Amino acid sequence: MSTSSDMDYRRLSRSHSSIERPEPYQTFNLLSGEEDVMEVRVSGLRSTYRGRSWTLEVERLQLTDGVTALVGVNGAGKSTLMRHLAGALRPAVGRVHVSGSDIYGHGRAAGLRQVGYLPQEYSLPRELRVQTSVTYAAWMRGVGRRESKALAGAALEAVGLSARARHRVHTLSGGMLRRLSLAQAMVGEPGFLLLDEPTTGLDPEQRAAMRDLVAAVPDGRVALVSSHVMEDVHTLARNILVLEDGAVIWHGGIQDFCERFGGPDRSAEVAFLTLLSQHRAGRRPRSPK
Repeated sequence: MSTSSDMDYRRLSRSHSSIERPEPYQTFNLLSGEEDVMEVRVSGLRSTYRGRSWTLEVERLQLTDGVTALVGVNGAGKSTLMRHLAGALRPAVGRVHVSGSDIYGHGRAAGLRQVGYLPQEYSLPRELRVQTSVTYAAWMRGVGRRESKALAGAALEAVGLSARARHRVHTLSGGMLRRLSLAQAMVGEPGFLLLDEPTTGLDPEQRAAMRDLVAAVPDGRVALVSSHVMEDVHTLARNILVLEDGAVIWHGGIQDFCERFGGPDRSAEVAFLTLLSQHRAGRRPRSPK
């Protein structure tokens, strides 16, 4: 007997039947030692985005094990860089390799299977059931239907939404919607997570819960998390990447960053403001990476 979730799933599958999906998903454990440790490499990336007077330029960037915070003032290029790394916006030139696969070349399908992306602005079909929306995200990543349901259940459990699995999306609160979007990004345990302002619009309690979820990213995976909340940056990140006018002006360990620029209290906020001030004054400290 078909359930309403099954009907939701079939309706979505039919309506998107012309969309190119990755090759059939192969489950693997990034932490088992059977696969190389996740690595993301960017080379020669350039892109001009509408309404900007600057060009995003990233000559070389390497992201490895753990959480890297992406920070910068509004309009610095954070979301644009995120979209390039997620495979959602093709750069004018340049390459993005995810675990050796070029996501804008012949390795696109293999690379994108390992990418989970939570955009800053998102839209979820309101009438879908919660589990169906995550199952569909897994299906779009190349997961088979039967396995996608199991993976969706695991992702919902990870974000604390198992009890809402059969509810309609429109019944969720703002904080729950954000967690649902995180579940869509996490489903199938991708090796590279991109989270654009994951705590935006959340109250302090919800923000703390979201921080705990992001901090639980296991060793062996890579997460790039953008945020304006420097408390989140200091709590979550092992490394920090600072953008200014489309250029990387600092990439290094968070502790070294705070010790070098953060004053007596080693404050991440003070460190960020000090670095910006020095950069804008023409004194450009050499980034460790």
